[in-house]
Amino acid sequence: MADAKLIELNATLSLQLAEYWHEIDFNGGRNASSYYVPEAEFHGQFASYIGVEKIQQFYDWRRDQGPRLSVHSFTNFHACFTGPDSAEATNFLFLYAANGVKVLPTHPPVTISLATDRYVLRDGRWLCTYR
Repeated sequence: MADAKLIELNATLSLQLAEYWHEIDFNGGRNASSYYVPEAEFHGQFASYIGVEKIQQFYDWRRDQGPRLSVHSFTNFHACFTGPDSAEATNFLFLYAANGVKVLPTHPPVTISLATDRYVLRDGRWLCTYR
């Protein structure tokens, strides 16, 4: 049985991930950089971004391309401690996305990924170092 600290970690990080994807889907990622450490790595399907500035530039670029409807949905979230102030989490991420304004025709997910995120605890907040 999981102990209270592990249960709290899973609740905290899964809620934070939901908030992050909400930021991306509903705000175009304007505040995406606030979820990362300065030296973070983001590895996507087609490109990788090293450093929080590059990650934020990606979301700014994406927003500048025009209207886009996206839904980042995840399941099977699982987090574990990797140290006293570090953690790793995995989940299955489903991305439904298309350029344009809602309502758009339905289609299968653009991607289905096994996602791995790594976190460090800084100033009382878990920040992503690797996604």
